[in-house]
Amino acid sequence: MAAIQSILVPIDGSTPSLAALDHAIAVAEDTGATITILHVDVDEEFRVGSTSPLAARQREELDDALEQAIRGAQIDLGDRARRLDIIGDQLRTILETAGAGPYDLIVMGTHGRSGRLRSMLGSVAEGIVRNAPCPVLTVRETSQGYQSFAERRHGRPTVAEQAEHRPH
Repeated sequence: MAAIQSILVPIDGSTPSLAALDHAIAVAEDTGATITILHVDVDEEFRVGSTSPLAARQREELDDALEQAIRGAQIDLGDRARRLDIIGDQLRTILETAGAGPYDLIVMGTHGRSGRLRSMLGSVAEGIVRNAPCPVLTVRETSQGYQSFAERRHGRPTVAEQAEHRPH
């Protein structure tokens, strides 16, 4: 396997995307890689997997989780973590960003929907896996009793758990 030097991590503040950021940080710590944390703002009140607009409070909570996670990654990795904010279509923007940069890996969250729900809503993660110019690691939402890669490998709480305990 080729050395991983640069990782793209699309996040939206959802629990699966924060879990993906945890995994990306752990890989970056092990390999010395840099990570680009990509936030694609869809310029509307909808979010990944949502069929109805988010309430202002929900959007604010997602945005707060996003900001805290990015700050945590920058604390953990220093100048090896950079942020990129782009307004646009999520699938297209992630694929264009991955194609434009020299990324060795994309690490992203997935809601893990299947069957009829997935066919109705589509899947950004599936579109990335099918079309990405590099390997893609998808990470599902953590569940009770699940120990993340970051916890197993580095013995520390996840970015999401760290964000819960940081002052706002």
